[in-house]
Amino acid sequence: MKTKFPRTSKRNKRNDEFRAEGIIDKLRRKREMKQDGEWEEKKREDKQVKRLKKVRNMESKGKTESNRYKKLKEKVYNPFPEKSQSRSKAIKQFKEDYNRVGKVKSGEYDNEKREFHWNKGTKKVKLLPSDDADRNITKGVKKRNLGKNWK
Repeated sequence: MKTKFPRTSKRNKRNDEFRAEGIIDKLRRKREMKQDGEWEEKKREDKQVKRLKKVRNMESKGKTESNRYKKLKEKVYNPFPEKSQSRSKAIKQFKEDYNRVGKVKSGEYDNEKREFHWNKGTKKVKLLPSDDADRNITKGVKKRNLGKNWK
């Protein structure tokens, strides 16, 4: 039976200079690619190949209904998705709207922002749901996304 890897005695026969040349050559190619600006593109392509491999593996196992599969498939087949409005921009826009009306200087904005939160799903600032006694329901909302914690 043949072993997959050569014995250590055979492996040690290769001189160190030969081994070092391969490593140095790889580093040299990497440096050249970075200078030419090709390195980032190569890394991105390698990532895409790995993701595609994962997607195909999940498809073969029949895991096409999972959220993980759907997100991965979206990343593979749409590598440059349009970026939606970020949290900080949405909060800034929300404050600017209050500023246009003149409610920031009067302090009304600070009181009313407690009734709002950042919704990650819709990427918008939304009103917090409240119960019958007009108390805000903050269950399921992260503390940093609550309006009272905005700067």
